[in-house]
Amino acid sequence: MNETRKKIIINEILYWKKARMLPEQYCDYLLALYSEGEDFDTEKEDGNGRFLRMLPYLAIAFITISAICLTNFTQLPFKLQIVISTAAVIILLGFAFLFSRRRPLLQVCLIGASLMLLGVTLDIVEAFAPRSNSVLYISLLANCLLWWGSGRKLSLPYFTIAGILGTGVICFFMARLIFGL
Repeated sequence: MNETRKKIIINEILYWKKARMLPEQYCDYLLALYSEGEDFDTEKEDGNGRFLRMLPYLAIAFITISAICLTNFTQLPFKLQIVISTAAVIILLGFAFLFSRRRPLLQVCLIGASLMLLGVTLDIVEAFAPRSNSVLYISLLANCLLWWGSGRKLSLPYFTIAGILGTGVICFFMARLIFGL
């Protein structure tokens, strides 16, 4: 086979692999077949390509860090802090929905959203029931059950484990509160 045809076919297979038009295993097989054992570079990217790949991660980190800084390290009114945190949770969940096919991005979004939701929940409990351990335990239990359910639904073992362990610890402390142990 002539070299120009071979390069055209290899570039077309690389495009299929990148666009996910064929499963990755098929593309790898075809690339190995047409390259005849030659080493082809599938990761030829310039600095701009790497930056574009990292852009969603940077956006998630920026949203999470700025929301945490604005709510914990400033003197903003309480209602504004809750609005900022809730908006961050909604944006991160929107990113999770948007990037649901890209597993690492989905996980980063869900971790950020769950931690922000935990922070919002604790802020609200602290504001409206400042010395009520039972309300605190119930809100923490709700967060842990949400993690447990999300972990089971999305097959994320660390969410499932965190939910189960958190539920167990909170149930222990609730039993101590109720029975005075």
